[in-house]
Amino acid sequence: MSVRVESNEDLVPIKIVIDRSIIVHKQSDTIQRAWQELCDVNPRYFNGSMLSFDSFDPKSGVIQASVEEYKNHAVRDSVDVGISLLAVTAVLAAPDQDQNTTVFLLGRRSTQLHRYGGLWELGPSGGVDVPRFRRTLKQRHILKEVAREIKEEIGIRISTRPHGLRAIIHDHEAGSTDIVIAIVLEEIPLLKMNWEYSDTRWVTIDELYEWVQTSPEELIPTTVELARILYETRS
Repeated sequence: MSVRVESNEDLVPIKIVIDRSIIVHKQSDTIQRAWQELCDVNPRYFNGSMLSFDSFDPKSGVIQASVEEYKNHAVRDSVDVGISLLAVTAVLAAPDQDQNTTVFLLGRRSTQLHRYGGLWELGPSGGVDVPRFRRTLKQRHILKEVAREIKEEIGIRISTRPHGLRAIIHDHEAGSTDIVIAIVLEEIPLLKMNWEYSDTRWVTIDELYEWVQTSPEELIPTTVELARILYETRS
């Protein structure tokens, strides 16, 4: 199964514990050649440090992560060294006064992105930044990461007070593990998108679920699974 969801119904506080040991991969020369080929095709590629997901203990809420180079993950289609990018995904909901219902934000991913270009997703989403000195990131730090992604990608500021943590979701094909956080806004905001989204859309849960049923290929796999969870648990 490409996508696997670990729910967090008890809202256990999540904590990321980071192993900063440097890993040198045996395929380093092959990785470098594959990375250069990617950069030749898309100049937006940039190598840097990233957090790689290692494991998750649902009882304690502890995620074990390692520091990796992004290029070692980006080349996984040709050189797979088993790295899973640790990321955050926001599920943004807002009241639609005209329809007297709740709507959810979907963004259409730019075709310049590494994976799933042109497809729609619940978001914003993005990798968790590697902290300069900390070895442990607590829930408040993770919420700040979500707030940063939202500000960077759609230009709005949110409160970093605790919101509902819906799930840990693994996309094995893409090599990513996302901490999914639900955020309820007071109103539908005016968005200011950066290059990572080509379009946005607010939809009801019924509209989103119908989209999943009729055209799932237009949505990224993790959004398909999250949409089903949202539909099944709607109040």
